[in-house]
Amino acid sequence: MSLISANKTNANASTEELLAVDVTDIIWHLGEPTEAPLITLTGGSLYFQGENKPQNVPSKVKRIVAEEVSYKVIEKDPLARTVTVNGAVADTTTTTVTLDSNAALKIGDTLKNTAQADGEFFFVYAVDSGGADISVRRNIGSTTFTVADNDTLEIVGYAATDGGAKASIRAQLAEPRTRRTQIFKRTFGVTDTLKNVKLETKDVNAWDEEKTQALVEHKKDIEFSFWFNPGADSSTDADSNTVNLTRGIFAELAGDSTIDAGGGVTEEDFFGAISEQIFQYGPTKKAFFVDSRLKSKMGDWSRVKQQTKPKESVYGINIITLETNHGILDVMTNGAFNKFLPDIQKGIGVAIDLDRIAYKFIANRDSKYEDMIQTPGQDAREAQYITECGLSVRSLLHHKVVKNII
Repeated sequence: MSLISANKTNANASTEELLAVDVTDIIWHLGEPTEAPLITLTGGSLYFQGENKPQNVPSKVKRIVAEEVSYKVIEKDPLARTVTVNGAVADTTTTTVTLDSNAALKIGDTLKNTAQADGEFFFVYAVDSGGADISVRRNIGSTTFTVADNDTLEIVGYAATDGGAKASIRAQLAEPRTRRTQIFKRTFGVTDTLKNVKLETKDVNAWDEEKTQALVEHKKDIEFSFWFNPGADSSTDADSNTVNLTRGIFAELAGDSTIDAGGGVTEEDFFGAISEQIFQYGPTKKAFFVDSRLKSKMGDWSRVKQQTKPKESVYGINIITLETNHGILDVMTNGAFNKFLPDIQKGIGVAIDLDRIAYKFIANRDSKYEDMIQTPGQDAREAQYITECGLSVRSLLHHKVVKNII
């Protein structure tokens, strides 16, 4: 998507300002960056103060051509070394351990019970055909502990017998997730009479102003969908035709990538346990999109041992850096969180590894402007902005939703 940024906001994108003169067929006005920070980071064309022509700015989010409207996200499974015990385990040298599920363990694995301070070691000598039950030799190293329901067993390594058979194949990839591109349209128009009349408040016509507002709203359509679309990849219209949907970030990160802080979060809580989970996987620098409630709370933290450092704007977005012992967060306010999220989730932040998301668009269907689409003979002029794109989120545990930080 091509964007323009200057010191302008959606609030003055109206007939009271000459904002429309900045709009061309291929350049997108930034609108209000706090309502669409993610799309803003996809880069585009940027007006710098005092210059007449826009300059191209690099995207901070990958832009990838999608060859098909339906694409699969395939990645390594970061949890493939861990299983969970389901039920009690007999305190005998050899016994059966029932697991919640098992897509990881093979004959020859050595396991450690991480629920114990000096966790007991096991050797797996059989795995049933269904995969949920394993047969183990316990107390490797002459240490035996009680194994409780929900204890976590982690693969330490693999041990083969001298002259033994080859190891069984072990799946290294998570199940692929299917994602789709979505067709976004924002149509606008004016009658031929209004098209040729100058607006009284400023020396600009209604067509240019409608065109400006449509640009801003189209951008917000995509931004909001990228965050809030449901988990479903498609729906149908009244004639049972398929309507593709891109999956939103909140739906993608439900489950292990979401933390409910439960309220009453202190500075020590955030810079300790919460930041530890945010940076458990992935790089030590991430983008952190927050609502206004969390942004206000962060203002208090700068007076204590941690420093909240102002940083220059990027494409019109004001960014501060928040340094923790585990990593650095580039903090950006997302005004849409206040609109769409329930009060019980307020005080929310979403940490995103920008290298693990991508703006995917169909070739020749990235954002473009189509003019004169009115019905022949109609006493009006109509046009539209159209984009066919989707959001690809990879390595889900690199990202983290933290809600209810109040």
